[in-house]
Amino acid sequence: MRVLATAPGKLVITGEYAVLEGAPALVLAIDRRARATLEDSDGSDYEITAPGLGIDAAHGRLDADGRIAWPALDAAAGASLRLVGAILETLGAEDRPPPFRASLDTRAFRADGDGRRKLGLGSSAALTVALASAIRALGRRGAPSLATLLAAHRRSQDGRGSGLDVAASLSGGLLRYRLHDGQPRIAPATWPQGLVWCCVWSGRPASTSFFLQQLAAWRAQAPKRHATAMRELGDCATAAAGAASATALLEAVAAYALALERLAAASGLDIFCPEHRALAALAARLGVVYKTCGAGGGDVGIALATDAARLQAFRQAASAAGFAVLELHPAAAASVQMH
Repeated sequence: MRVLATAPGKLVITGEYAVLEGAPALVLAIDRRARATLEDSDGSDYEITAPGLGIDAAHGRLDADGRIAWPALDAAAGASLRLVGAILETLGAEDRPPPFRASLDTRAFRADGDGRRKLGLGSSAALTVALASAIRALGRRGAPSLATLLAAHRRSQDGRGSGLDVAASLSGGLLRYRLHDGQPRIAPATWPQGLVWCCVWSGRPASTSFFLQQLAAWRAQAPKRHATAMRELGDCATAAAGAASATALLEAVAAYALALERLAAASGLDIFCPEHRALAALAARLGVVYKTCGAGGGDVGIALATDAARLQAFRQAASAAGFAVLELHPAAAASVQMH
């Protein structure tokens, strides 16, 4: 049997950082998709080919304790398969997957598909959903739950992350996402009519885990200032999640961007790197709202407007300044096809 599973990436509209403190986030699934193609194998190993990770026919096996080993790989190659290993170990704790051959493709999440420079659109979460869904389908088991997917993804990230990217990859569309007593709460949302947007790549890859480590260190050093910053972000995130019109959401996004700037100034986090500052200044001159998406420091930003002509002017100006304006659209949920 052959299984093809795909899952979309994500854009964080509002709620980054604050979602970790229980604030609501707005997250949009977008049409860059991770793909996992699996086939039954007569062997006893899991064979993984992943061009975007530089992996060709790597063989892994779960030991008696449920830990993955890649005997023929050096440390660097093994590290590139950390997420794949975390997925196999998490699923194996519930029901050991049968041997398979897998081809994994996340090149849509890389600049020019070159496999080196990531765009910051949630490739690891999308691959988690696609691969875990394909493994379950190949073993003729039910689809993995959100809880299982979150456990696998966090296992690969030392327990960090809110899980909003995994939820978007699984469910598709626009979501309101929040953590209540550590458990995810998800509700579908509707994009306001008349609000137009585009996404721009800063040209600089960024590490979300690095920024979360820095934020945790600042919180330990300045808990009161951290609490104040999170309250401000949380208020803006709540306004965005409850916005009932294009104008209301645009105002909430603008307020969130300002709150992120104040967080950056207070904490020393380089959320608005020079590239994002240049794009924000360009947007301000053209009457467009701009903010980083996710942890910042690089990756992507989103520009929004209620005037399509102003947004088009921003697109042209950003492109003329050497930035890549990405053609992105809302995406449907993860899917599985069996042949």
